[in-house]
Amino acid sequence: MLVVICVLSVPAAGRDVLVESPEGKTAATVSTYASGRLWYEVKRQGRAVVESSPLGVTVDGVDLGAGVSLDEPARTSVDESYRWRGVHLVAVSRYNCAKIPVTHSGSGTKYTLEVRVFDDGAALRYIIGGDGARSVSGEATAFRLPAGCTVWFQTNTNNYEAQYQSSPIEQVPTEKHFGPPVVAEMAGGAGFAAITEAALFNYSGMTLRAEGGASRLLHAAFQDDKSWQLDGTIKTPWRVVIATADLNGLVNSDIIHNLNDPAPRELARARWIRPGRGLWHWWSGKIGNWDSVAFDRQFAWVDSAAELGFEYYLVDAGWELTWQKPGRDKWALLKELTDYAAKKNVGILVWKRWNTGRTEGFEMTGIDERAGRRDFFERCRKAGAAGVKVDYMDSESKKMVDFYTNVLKDAAEFELMVNFHGANKPTGESRTWPNEVTREGIKGLEYNKWSALPPEHYASLPFTRLMAGHGDFTPCTFNPEMLKGTTFALQLASAICFTSPVMHYADKPELYINSPAVDVIKAIPSTWGKTLVLPGSKIGDLAAFARLRSRSFWFVGIINGGAERTYELDLSFLGDGHYRCVQLSDNPDRPDDLVRSVTTVTPDQKIQVRMNAGGGFVAMLRTTR
Repeated sequence: MLVVICVLSVPAAGRDVLVESPEGKTAATVSTYASGRLWYEVKRQGRAVVESSPLGVTVDGVDLGAGVSLDEPARTSVDESYRWRGVHLVAVSRYNCAKIPVTHSGSGTKYTLEVRVFDDGAALRYIIGGDGARSVSGEATAFRLPAGCTVWFQTNTNNYEAQYQSSPIEQVPTEKHFGPPVVAEMAGGAGFAAITEAALFNYSGMTLRAEGGASRLLHAAFQDDKSWQLDGTIKTPWRVVIATADLNGLVNSDIIHNLNDPAPRELARARWIRPGRGLWHWWSGKIGNWDSVAFDRQFAWVDSAAELGFEYYLVDAGWELTWQKPGRDKWALLKELTDYAAKKNVGILVWKRWNTGRTEGFEMTGIDERAGRRDFFERCRKAGAAGVKVDYMDSESKKMVDFYTNVLKDAAEFELMVNFHGANKPTGESRTWPNEVTREGIKGLEYNKWSALPPEHYASLPFTRLMAGHGDFTPCTFNPEMLKGTTFALQLASAICFTSPVMHYADKPELYINSPAVDVIKAIPSTWGKTLVLPGSKIGDLAAFARLRSRSFWFVGIINGGAERTYELDLSFLGDGHYRCVQLSDNPDRPDDLVRSVTTVTPDQKIQVRMNAGGGFVAMLRTTR
């Protein structure tokens, strides 16, 4: 890792503090109105991404953004890189920073507004020193988007399981709150922006409330807390604006995890944190029927995971209540399963409800109390489990945010990976706690069990929810009854286009093993060396990705969210040489079929890809010489 830090001392010009990115592509200005109200704006290539918008945080009933003065900022520059997992192998963090002293005239409170500007966006946070307990009851922070932009948003701020919809910024619904990230496509082809938060620790989670109409303002809101108590220095999460020229930049932005503290060396390099693919029995079973979790049936699932070369198998809800044999309790049986799985190089993950409550009609104990949580984790570790899936939080209150952190901290001590379900959006926590290997906070394939995910939902996710971080969508059904307007090719493409360092495939393993795509499924990784968003991609309409597994080993996934079409796949992203190309395409007459072909291609070729409405395409390309 290379880190370069330069300390500068440059006075602010008047009341304005300008912070530009290292290459000058992005700039943020912080200043005060004549009234003393703190405000900021963000521009990319000289064009507004966030127009003049208010700032401030309310502490002990005082809005610390109203009636303020600014002093000379301390400036630094940072250039670092580090290993990452997900859309690419190496993350790059290059930014210029200004720590601006702010004085609130009415109360005399002095605090710091820290601003970091990257070439692909900007972020800011409030740092308020002090001792003892204080109450935070909201922020004046807002984001005024430019006129004419189209906004993509979803309105489930409980567990973030909703479909994204789009609207001109002037017409967004004002009676709703939006769960970040909110993504905007600028008018006139001026690029894209995303608004969210990063490093959500020891604070209440931020949603966004639209003011609507000509104001075009999205206000920071905190739905799960009217106020929350904090001790000592207050550090808010980062308020983030990502600004890119195209969708490739949006998908590949590192800003969110860059704004989180790095993990301790021993945790960052822990060998027990291992990305991979897994099988999962719950999705293909019946809701409320725990026959699929019966202990004796688990060994066949492990066998199938091993046959596919998958690294994990997830034992979901019900195992704690149903696993019991004469002389052996659930923990002894779990140890028996993990020992069996270990011989096949398959790790076992287990489900756990976050608090005591009813799940599918049965009362289950939780791990919200520290003693019970640590006891459960210790038992999991002794039984040989590789990780836990914690479910049903459905909140991002300050108390719940603390719970997320405590789970990750305790799980790390017992060398357990964590998958949060019924959760909020990711904010880069997995850089600080790399044992978080995925989280839900996404409307996933489980919804096809009782409703239907439309094709445009699949085509929007890579550019909306998933640009904020990993998502446990649990992709890829090959059950004809569960396609719900999609095709086998689209379903398989989602496993390539969606990012989850531990990726759970939803369906029965025999449907994969007996399919013409089995060799491709075995080869698709859960993390990538490089990701390219291909030309023609459009939010909600088409997601075309080329992703590098390793040197000269590429996958292409295309999700068609719209009508039947032909797409020209330009192979110029490939390196020199000849490639064996396995293609899996739509059958025009049957959505539940894959048309397989194998050819040899070179980088100067173009492939004409025909896709059904709601269809897709997959290619696996590897050099032959």
